Amino acid sequence: MVDSQQSKGYRVLSIFDRLMDGQGINKKQEALIHQVGEKTIQRDIDLIRAYMKKAKWDYHLQYMRAAKEYKLTNTANNCLSEEQVVAVVKILIASRAFLKAEMNDIIDKLISLVATDPQKRNMMKEKHLYVDMHRNKSLLSLIWSISAAIEKHKMIEIEYVSERDTTSTQKILKPLAVIFSEYYFYLIAGDLDLPIVYRMDDIQQVRELDKNFQNPYTNRFQEEAFRKRIQFIHTGELTQLRFLYKGISPQAVLDRLPTAKLISQKDGAHFFEAEVFGLGIKTWLLSQGAHIEVMEPIELREEIIATIQSMQQNYRCI
Repeated sequence: MVDSQQSKGYRVLSIFDRLMDGQGINKKQEALIHQVGEKTIQRDIDLIRAYMKKAKWDYHLQYMRAAKEYKLTNTANNCLSEEQVVAVVKILIASRAFLKAEMNDIIDKLISLVATDPQKRNMMKEKHLYVDMHRNKSLLSLIWSISAAIEKHKMIEIEYVSERDTTSTQKILKPLAVIFSEYYFYLIAGDLDLPIVYRMDDIQQVRELDKNFQNPYTNRFQEEAFRKRIQFIHTGELTQLRFLYKGISPQAVLDRLPTAKLISQKDGAHFFEAEVFGLGIKTWLLSQGAHIEVMEPIELREEIIATIQSMQQNYRCI
C-alpha cells in the first residue's frame, strides 16, 4: 500500500474534520476505509495530537476504551453542556423571537455543538413546538447593524411605521440599546433621562449616519437599571409605586418587579414599594385582580379605579 503525500493529507484532514465535528474515530474502521494499516492511522492520530498541543488548543485527543475510539474532549470547560443547550433551546422556543426558519437553524446549530448521535439530536430539538409571531421579515441584520451603531456611538436614521400609522416617518435618533421583552425586540433611543422605545419590527429601513454622539461613561444609558424599572416597554417618568399585595405568592411580585422592596406585612397582606418607568405597570397590576390594591401614586390609583368601572360597563348585562 502506497501512502502518498496527497492521500495522507486527505486522510489526516478527514480524521481531523470529523473529530472537530464531535465524531469518534475507530482505528480499525479508518484503516479499512483508507486501505492502510492501523499503525498508519495511529501515526495520523499522533500527528493531530502533536499539532493541537503545539497550537495550544483547549482540547485533548482522548481514547475512549469502552467505545474503542478517539474523541476530542474540551479541557477549558468553555463549551456548552447538553443540559445547558436543552435549557437554552426551551427558552428560545418560548421567546418566539425569530422567524420559524431562523429559529430552526439556530436550534440545529446549537444542538450540533454537543450532540452527534441522531437520536439524541432529535430528542433535544423540540422544533415542532415552536410557533412564531407571524412576522414577515427577518430582524437579525437589523439588530446587528443597530448594535454596531450603538457600539460606535453613531447616529442613525430610520424609516418607521407603527401599527397605528399608515405612512412611514423618517427619524434621526441617538441609539442607546437593543433589548428583548415580551416577544419583541425594541430599540431604545433618545436622551438618557427620558428614552423613547421603538419596536424593531416596525423599522422598515435603517442607515448609520457619519455623525457621532457623546455618551460619556458617567452618563451612559444604564440598560440594567432601565430593565428593572420598565414594564411592558412603556416609558415615562420614574414613578414611586406603593401597593398592597394580598395574594399567596409575594415572590411573584419580586420576580415581576426587580426594584420591589417588602416594607411590611400584616394579616396576610404585604406592603411593597417599587420604582417603575411610566405606567406600563398598570397592565400587570390589573391582571392581578383583587390580589393587589394600589395606594400610591394617587393618579395611578384613580386611573385603575376608572378602568375597573369601565370594565364593569362591558359586563353590565351579566
